[in-house]
Amino acid sequence: MIEYRTDVVPAAATLIELFRAAQLNRPLDDPERIAQMYAASNLVVSAWAGDRLAGVLRGWTDGAFDGYVCDLAVHPDFQQSGVGRALLDQVRAERPQVQFVLRASQIAREYYQHLGWQKIENGWFQPRQS
Repeated sequence: MIEYRTDVVPAAATLIELFRAAQLNRPLDDPERIAQMYAASNLVVSAWAGDRLAGVLRGWTDGAFDGYVCDLAVHPDFQQSGVGRALLDQVRAERPQVQFVLRASQIAREYYQHLGWQKIENGWFQPRQS
């Protein structure tokens, strides 16, 4: 059984382990940066199978109008079991007035369309410098 928590921010080492398994492009050799990413986010939902991190969603929102999903990672052992959908559904259910956007990795683009997310064409980004 999966337990979804908003009161626990996983440790950087635990997140790095999940990101590696899920093949997320994150600064995996920089636990301090991972910790900073999560400490500065006001939206973190984690999925736990006992003491094992099954998935995580990280983002930001103003709580009233706009939000951004930065990370959605699900361990391969829990993929196709509804964990990713449940993480997204929880965030949407708690904030129905917020429009969320995200930037999907190459391997996850079809996943979000399958969940009913709409593709956007009017975005811009400036690549990181480090």
